[in-house]
This record gives sequence, C-alpha cells and structure tokens, in this order.
Amino acid sequence: MKLRMKPEDFIVEEIVDFNKIAGKKCYLYKLTKRNIECLKAFSYIAKKFRIPLRDIGYCGLKDRHALTTQYISIPKKYGKLSLDEPNLKLELVGESKFLLLGDLEGNRFTITVRGLKKQDIPKIKENLKYLSYGAPNYFDSQRFGSVFDKKFIAKEVIKGNYEEVVKILLTKYKKSEKKIIKDLKRFIAKNWGDWDKVWNYIRENNIKARLYVNMVKELKESGDYKKALTYVDDRLKKIFVAAYQSHLWNECVKELLKKYIPEEDRVYYEYECGTLMFYKKIDDEIFNLLKDKKFPTIAPDVEYTGEEREIIEKILKMEDITIDELNNINDMGRFIYNERKILLIPKNLKIGEFEKDELNKGKCKITLSYELEKGSYATIIIKRAFLGVKNKKRKR
Repeated sequence: MKLRMKPEDFIVEEIVDFNKIAGKKCYLYKLTKRNIECLKAFSYIAKKFRIPLRDIGYCGLKDRHALTTQYISIPKKYGKLSLDEPNLKLELVGESKFLLLGDLEGNRFTITVRGLKKQDIPKIKENLKYLSYGAPNYFDSQRFGSVFDKKFIAKEVIKGNYEEVVKILLTKYKKSEKKIIKDLKRFIAKNWGDWDKVWNYIRENNIKARLYVNMVKELKESGDYKKALTYVDDRLKKIFVAAYQSHLWNECVKELLKKYIPEEDRVYYEYECGTLMFYKKIDDEIFNLLKDKKFPTIAPDVEYTGEEREIIEKILKMEDITIDELNNINDMGRFIYNERKILLIPKNLKIGEFEKDELNKGKCKITLSYELEKGSYATIIIKRAFLGVKNKKRKR
C-alpha cells in the first residue's frame, strides 16, 4: 500500500462552528494550500500583504503533503485580501473573532490508498467491516518526529543524560533535512568531542543555523552539555516533552485495552516508538463501555486512583522512571494533565470501491472519507483499515 503519492490523495478540510468563532474584529478567510507547510504559507501571506505574522490567527496546523482547507483570521485594519496562486488560495468568507489554536471542531479527511495487491483485497474488506468500531485513539508518528532509535529527548533529560540529548540533537537527522545540515551532523558524529575541529568546520562552511552554531560554541568554550541545551528554543522543548508524554499515554492505553480485548483479537503494528495494539473486532458491550471513556495523561503532582493508578505505575516501572522524576524535566517545560478519549471513532464514514490504480500498474486503489474530532490522527484509522497489508513508505 502507498499513501500520499500526490497531494490530492490526502485531502483535509477543517471543520469549525461558525457560531463559536463569530466576531467583528477580523475578516475570516478560507485558506487552501497544496503541498505547502502551514507555517510557510502563513509567512508567505504575512510577507506578501505586509502583515505581522502574529496577526494571523488560525485554529490548527495542517499536513504539508496534502491538499488542505482551513480558516484563518486577519484583523480588518489590513483590508480585504485575496490570493489565487497555483498551490495557495485565500478567499474572504466573512467575519470572525481572532482565531486561536484549538478553535476548530475537527477535520474531514478524504484519503486515497494506492498500490494495493489484488490478493490483499479480501483481508482489507474484512478490516473495513469493523471500521465503524474505530481504533485506539493513539498519538501517531507525526507526534514523534524528534524520536531517534526509540530515544526520547525528554526522558534522557529526566535521567540526567545530557550528553546523550546533545548527541541526538547534533548528530541525528531526517532525510528531509537540508544537505548542509546533514553534512554537518555527520561531521559532528565522526568528530564527537573535538569541538575546536567542529567549530572550524562551521566557520569554513559558513553555517548559519543558530541552534547548532550556539550549541557547538558553548561546548567549545565550556564543554558543559547541560548548558548547551539552554540554546534550544521553547517551541522545540514543548515538542520534546509532548512526544514523551504522548508515548506514555499510548503505552497506558495499550495496557488498558489488553484487559478487554482477547489475545486472538489483538493485532500489533510496529512504529517509531515500539508497537501499537489494535483490535480486529470488539464485543458490542466492551465497545459501548469504552467509546466515551477517557484516560489521563501522566503528570506529576496528580493523584491517580484505581485502574488508572495501576496501569500508570506499571508503565512507569517499565520505563524505569518514577512519577516524581517527571519533575526533573528542568527548563524543558512540564508534563500537563489532560484527558483523552480512549477510542477514535470516525464519523460520517464513507468507503469507496476498489478501482484500478492509474499510478501503479496492476494494482488497485480505494478512497475512504471520514470526520475526526480535533487532536486525533487520520493515519490511525488508515492503519486500522489496512492491518496486515505491507505499507510502502513514500520517499521524501
């Protein structure tokens, strides 16, 4: 199976309640973008119309490798704006308050899955029969972009492994990173600890990336790994903490579901941080018990009781961490208490027919569309729908 062979294979439409975002302060725009990162789109609009970036309000960030529609607000003092470019369109639709992150209700997804083998179709059809029962509401791979070799930066900070944290930041890279940064990180890995040599490499290659320049300069001057981490900006720190807290939540929910799902109905899926457990089918009584049930995130200074406490203690023991040690996150941020639904149930689910895949000779494709509440991952539903079908990752 293949995902996102072209942006139109992954369509995202933001759902808002216009009554909740009503207001007179701003003009409300529909922003449609194709294969563009959200923040880059916002920056482009800000520069083109000479608007401070902070004056562009939005409800959420959308996928880059997709065709997406969302709403943004811009104060009326900048006038009525319009944009119609091949991959970026801005259309005035009305008035609103200044939009804030989280003001959306959810998203509608229309996803075409390609490259399906004909022999896999019976298995997929069986999966699709139970798709209305949803899947565990896991945080998916998009949440774990900062995880390398199953190592979480926040966890290493908690354990006081500052050199390991710096090593992850300065030597690990994604394929999508710029060549100059990948080359730098490879050089640092090869010459780890020789900060004079690394510093000379940075100067000779005119590298401007502030994080790496500042961290290497600090290591050259003091050799203090903990101090080098002070140059990590707050946005990245929040991402690191959120990644580890999300992983802990996934593990807790997986443990909880083992109490309700018989072994013969469990299916495991390998991903960046370990394994996710899905159910092939679920008893109606168990489904009704769990469909509105929530499980809390793990945070220090919170008293958990009963089943929640039992599961959290078990997961933290497996992680070799105590709940009090979560306070050792220092200036990275903090673990925030929240409650999240255990199950992810798609609304207005529509399943297309298997068709000939025009992009993959001899293969089939199918399109699914559904709505999800905010904070849930469309790719979890795809994982559930295609359990047992090998996923060929799209090259980036």
